[in-house]
Amino acid sequence: MRARLIVGAMLGTLVFCAHAQSTGPLAVEERSLAQAQSKMRSASTPSAAVNEDGLMVLMQQQQQFEEQVQQLQGQLEELRHELSTLKKAERERYLDLDARINTLAERGSTAKEEAAVAGNNDPEADRAAYNAAKDKLVAGDFSGAIAGFEAYLKDFPQGLSRADAHFWAGKLYSDQKEPDLQKAQGHFQAVADNYPDHSKASKSLYILAVMQANAGEISPAKVNLHKLIKQYQDSREAKQAQGLLEQLNE
Repeated sequence: MRARLIVGAMLGTLVFCAHAQSTGPLAVEERSLAQAQSKMRSASTPSAAVNEDGLMVLMQQQQQFEEQVQQLQGQLEELRHELSTLKKAERERYLDLDARINTLAERGSTAKEEAAVAGNNDPEADRAAYNAAKDKLVAGDFSGAIAGFEAYLKDFPQGLSRADAHFWAGKLYSDQKEPDLQKAQGHFQAVADNYPDHSKASKSLYILAVMQANAGEISPAKVNLHKLIKQYQDSREAKQAQGLLEQLNE
């Protein structure tokens, strides 16, 4: 019995020693190292998540920016189209108004038609030739319109719409990419000199004066401006002429 007690005590001592070794300084150090590594892993995980989140935000912002650029480009194209449409509509309205004024003038110009017939001019052919040239102007065929107005002025020396033909020919020559200012001035001068009572006379005289001023022909420009102010004092062009004359006198 005593021997069993001694053997049991020895076994207990051995178990205690083994347990002490397993929980000794080495085991504590290993646990500390494991805990530190675990903390490092847990600390590094949020940082990676933050970086990924930031990248996602940048990508989303870039996508939004690209979408906004596309929207702005689309709006710009729409505005360009609207501007082109408005310009075309404005030109058509102006030409329509011009046609109505001409129609009213023609109704009250029986004597002029009789003179045209006496000069071997056919009023119907007259109108058809002028309208053909004006239709090309409306369609944007500016070269064809110039040729049409020049042909009309040549073929109908007593034409009913010569003043209008001169005016539009002058506008076309002056508004080309490569303007022919000499021909343009000649047509505007013809309206001002030969058709002083026409609705486009004051406008023709003002455009002529502006062209002369831009070309450095100051004296002729001033003469035409004074003539415009005196002869068409109630016109809008007379007010514009007064302002231009003041600039030229400075």
